[in-house]
Amino acid sequence: MKHMKWSILLYSLLAGLVVYSLLVFAGGDTGLSAMVRAESYKKLLTENLEEIREINRELTVDFDALSSDNELIKVKARALGYYEENDHLVHIDRWNPGADEYRPGFVVKREYRMDVDERSFRLLSLAGVLIAMITGIVFNMSVNRSRA
Repeated sequence: MKHMKWSILLYSLLAGLVVYSLLVFAGGDTGLSAMVRAESYKKLLTENLEEIREINRELTVDFDALSSDNELIKVKARALGYYEENDHLVHIDRWNPGADEYRPGFVVKREYRMDVDERSFRLLSLAGVLIAMITGIVFNMSVNRSRA
């Protein structure tokens, strides 16, 4: 009889552990859903890295051109608002010279989103322990009544 009570408790705890393990594996912050989010984050970082590499290539070309071409230096200086004394300014309405320039790589933010809170996993596993324990006790009582 005493052996049966310990086995009910042991099986109940085992059931709770199995429930908790399955819940964490499926939806926890180290489970399958977290792995899917990590893969999408990796893809986003890879795309961002490629954009930054392309920007780096463009900047290298610009740097090389600015290092050797005096006329290009004058053009870029004028775009920044620096003019020579003999320059005549002509203002054109609704013209935006920087509208088509490249933009630097965007900031990638990682999503910290859990579908279910870990505490709810613990509560569900505790419920599994209690349900298994009550089922074991009821089963034990029914077996004892049938023997009597």
